Amino acid sequence: MPPIEGQYGLEIENGGEIILRYDELIEKAKQSKFYERLRAIHPVLLVLTLLTHRSAHDIPTIRELWQDYVKMAEPNSFDPSSVVTYQSFYEKFNPELLVYLASILSAAMIHLEKNSKLKLQGKLEDFVSVYIMDNSIVRVHEKLADLLPAVRTRRPGKSAGFKLSVLFNATAHGPSSISIVPERTHDIKTLKIGKWIKDCLIILDLGFYKHWNFNKIDKLGGRFLVRLKSNAKPVVKRIILPDEDGLYEKYIGLPVRDVLLHLPPGPVVMEVSVSFRRRNYGKKSGKIDSANFFCFANFNKETEKWHVYLTNLSPEKFSVEEICALYAFRWTIELLFKEMKSDNELGKKKSVNVFLSESLIYIALLRTIVSRKLYLLVSCHKIHMVNSDIPPLLWSHIFIEHLPQMRALLRKEVKFGCWLNDEWEELLWAIMGNSIPIKRSKSRLLKITGL
Repeated sequence: MPPIEGQYGLEIENGGEIILRYDELIEKAKQSKFYERLRAIHPVLLVLTLLTHRSAHDIPTIRELWQDYVKMAEPNSFDPSSVVTYQSFYEKFNPELLVYLASILSAAMIHLEKNSKLKLQGKLEDFVSVYIMDNSIVRVHEKLADLLPAVRTRRPGKSAGFKLSVLFNATAHGPSSISIVPERTHDIKTLKIGKWIKDCLIILDLGFYKHWNFNKIDKLGGRFLVRLKSNAKPVVKRIILPDEDGLYEKYIGLPVRDVLLHLPPGPVVMEVSVSFRRRNYGKKSGKIDSANFFCFANFNKETEKWHVYLTNLSPEKFSVEEICALYAFRWTIELLFKEMKSDNELGKKKSVNVFLSESLIYIALLRTIVSRKLYLLVSCHKIHMVNSDIPPLLWSHIFIEHLPQMRALLRKEVKFGCWLNDEWEELLWAIMGNSIPIKRSKSRLLKITGL
C-alpha cells in the first residue's frame, strides 16, 4: 500500500478540517474496534472513497464502490493477487463500521456548528439558534421487510425502510443531531428534549405535536412553533387580536377553532390553555395538567381556510405575519432531505446487508456536511464579491459535479503521500466560478441569518 502519512483527511485553505484530521480518523477507527491494525481495508481511505464516490448508473451498485476503493488504495497495482477482494470489502460493512461512521458524523456536526460564521439577525438575534426537526423515510431492499417493515406502503410485506430523524441547525446550516431508527418508530419518540433547548427556538412538524413536550420546552427556557393539530382543542382564555373592546369576550372558554368561526378573516392572536397528561409512574396514571400558550392565526383567502399556529413566542414581539414567515422557514429541512436523496444518493443503493444499508445513510449525511461546510466557505467569499446569494440546492448540484475532481486529487495524494494544497485551492476557485445563479436569487437561509 502506498504511504499515506501525509494525509490529513480533507482540509481547507486556512487549515480547518472539512471532516476530521487523519490521526483523528484513525483513533476513532480504533475506538470503534473497526480495526486494530492496518490490514486489507484502510479505514481512512474507505471513508474518503465512500464520500467521493458517485455512481455512473441509474441504479448504483456496491461493486462500483469496491472498484473505486481499489483505485484509491492501489492506484499502481496490476497484480490481481494484491488487490483486496470484493468479498473482503463487502464484509467490512459490519456493526463496527456503523459505530465508526456514527462517531465521525457526530464529530463532523460539532465542527460544523463551531466553525460556522452564520448569525441570527433581526428579532431572532436573542436566540442561541433556530432548530427544525423532521423525519424522512429511507427505502431499503425489500428482502429486509421482516426486519424493517414499512408503515405506509402500497406493497405490504414487500417494502422496508429506515426512519431518518434530523435536527437542523440554522446557524450551522446543517444537521445538529441525527438518529436512524426502524420506520415504525413514532415521530414523537425521536424528539429528545433536553437542556440544549434553552434560549433556542425549535420549529416542529405535526408529527411531533404533543402538549406535554411543548410544556417541557417552555419549562427548560426554550421556544417552539408548530401548526395547530386539527383535532387539538386548546381553550381560549383571552383574545388579543382583533381588539374590539370586548365584542368577542363571549367566546372565551371555547375551543380555538370554534372561536375562529365567529371572527372576521384576518390576523388573530389568542392566549390559550392546553391540557396534557403527565407520565405514568408505576401503576399510577399521570395527572392531568395544563399550560398557557399563544395561538396565531391568519386566514388564507385563496383556500378559504385558517392557518393556525401554537407557540410560546410573545405576541408583543412577533406579529402574525412574522410567525407565518418564520414557520415557512421549516421548508429548509425538506430541501435538505431533497439534497441528500437526489444528489447524495440517499436510499438509491439497495443491499440485503442491513449494516451496509445503514452505513450508506451515514455516508450521505457526511457528504452533505462536507458540502455545507464548503458552501459556507464559498458564501463568505462571494458575499463580498457579487450581489447575489447561492441557493443551497444550486450549490449541491455544483458540489456533486466536482466530486470526480476531488476524488482524483485524493488519489494523487495517496499515490505521492503529500498534501496538494495548490491544486485544492485551484479547484475551490473553479467551484466558486461556477457558483453563479442563472438569475439573482435570495436563499431562504439568509432570511433569518447573516454572514
